[in-house]
Amino acid sequence: MLIIGCAVLILIAWFWGARRFVEAVLLTRSFCDPLFTLSKLDDLGGMGLGAAVNLAAIAVAIGCMVSHPRVNIAPVARLWLPFLMVCLVAVPFSPDTSAAFRLFLVLVSHAAFCLLPFYVVRSIDDLRHFLLIIVAGSLVPTLLAMMQLAFGWAQWEDGTRVQATFTHPNIYAFYLMVVLAVVFVLLAGRGLRLTRRTRNLLTLYVPVLLGLMLMTKTRSAWAGTALIFMTYALLFDRRNLLYLLGLPLLAVVMPELVERIADLNQGNSRDTYAALNSYAFRVLLWESAFTWIWERPVFGWGLVGFAHYVAQFFPLALENDTIDSHSVFVQLLFETGVIGLLAFLWIYLILISLLINLIRLRARWAYISLALVVGYLSMSYSDNMLGYLVPTWYMWFMFGSSYAILRIYKLARAGPEPLETDLRVAR
Repeated sequence: MLIIGCAVLILIAWFWGARRFVEAVLLTRSFCDPLFTLSKLDDLGGMGLGAAVNLAAIAVAIGCMVSHPRVNIAPVARLWLPFLMVCLVAVPFSPDTSAAFRLFLVLVSHAAFCLLPFYVVRSIDDLRHFLLIIVAGSLVPTLLAMMQLAFGWAQWEDGTRVQATFTHPNIYAFYLMVVLAVVFVLLAGRGLRLTRRTRNLLTLYVPVLLGLMLMTKTRSAWAGTALIFMTYALLFDRRNLLYLLGLPLLAVVMPELVERIADLNQGNSRDTYAALNSYAFRVLLWESAFTWIWERPVFGWGLVGFAHYVAQFFPLALENDTIDSHSVFVQLLFETGVIGLLAFLWIYLILISLLINLIRLRARWAYISLALVVGYLSMSYSDNMLGYLVPTWYMWFMFGSSYAILRIYKLARAGPEPLETDLRVAR
């Protein structure tokens, strides 16, 4: 089923074109997880149609490189190759090589969605087109999230937490953070030339997304979203600061949101492990992991090794004797060592440099992307971001598009305000 599904998708992309394939994925992937979960097969290690889409995306990116050899992909290679090579080397050392290789392919798919904009984003108009598709793809999750709240379908052990079409509220929260960043880029970019109707609709969509973000009750995403929101409000439209006036009223109407933050002040004592709050639990988990990290600090224990070995070093009982690291940094230190963590941070160091160059070229909307990078890294501190495939695809397509726009400018040798005009470069 996996091979057939992947082959069908590749054939569709071949006859339909890479651009249409990317458009279809950006429009629909946000609400496909429930269907893909049903299609998973145990005899294939839990893989199904979702894995087929992942492989097809990688195949389409490779096909673009082969069919358009003159497109310079060195920027993406410089960004991703060190990290991917470290992860590939870490696969044979994993206690579960099949799961490790699946994670490696997921990471390759992230790089693929960074690369694809080099072949489909050829102008500022293209950038606007694809960003609007990302926003359009968020409508189905938004409607389902509202239904979950209206009919009481969003109940978790720690209260009401909306998850929409995703498997966990934390993943949905990160997705909302990415969509909000995309909306703010559209509203901030003067050269994107939105119609008044589109601008008004996007402006009305902002409070909806913010409200759903609050109802995910994902504190790390709240912090990242606050940074993105304040960046837009202070640099582009200070009228948005009026939203802050509603916070005291919100605290009265929905006290559980305040309690979500207040929970961090309780359960910090190590005397009673059962009473630990979620953050204190994470700290204990990380501290326990470092007893093993120091044994192999350079190369680590192999990809996906954390979840495999955790029951051997963590002092508390775990469901099914496993748990994820809840921190990208701790996970990479444990599984790929210092080399893997440095390669991961290299990606975002180069990305930040790129966005600063865009800002210097008067593409002020890149401030929003820069805030998203910081938000992602802050969530990586306390969440399993490497497993959040769908929102990460959207994020990297947005970053890859920024790279493509910068490349177009350099090739076109445009005028004094190149990124606020319609640039087209023949491929």
